[in-house]
Amino acid sequence: MEEKVKKSRLKFGRPSWKVIVAAVLVLASLGAAAYFWNEAREARERTPEATQARNIQETERVVGELSEILLIEGDAEPTVARVEDPEVLKSSNPDFYKNTQVGDYLVLYPQRAIVYRSSENQIINIAPIINTDQLQQNQQQAAEESETTE
Repeated sequence: MEEKVKKSRLKFGRPSWKVIVAAVLVLASLGAAAYFWNEAREARERTPEATQARNIQETERVVGELSEILLIEGDAEPTVARVEDPEVLKSSNPDFYKNTQVGDYLVLYPQRAIVYRSSENQIINIAPIINTDQLQQNQQQAAEESETTE
């Protein structure tokens, strides 16, 4: 009876070189498949359409958050940009951008500019946008009118 038990046990010895090569090939194939699948997924995310869709979603999210804490009148579509280098902004207008940080949003409406920090749901700064061309035209018209009345 003991002989039957010994014969039914499986023997696990050293695997043959064919089994090792097959295992390495299977693992290499799986690794290559995972690599190329990931590359294809990233390529789909980098298309102009995908980038535009992400930008639209981010703009809608930021404007929605901002409209909860600030009255936004009119249907004007804002331009929204994420601040990546606040030092460049600070060099162009130190007073307006003095508290700006990386990750803040610059929201531009036709009549005002807003620096918004989404992470804290906080408005950092607001300033009116002055159209210098329109201002010059108005001054020119006023000067012409004053000349004609004299």
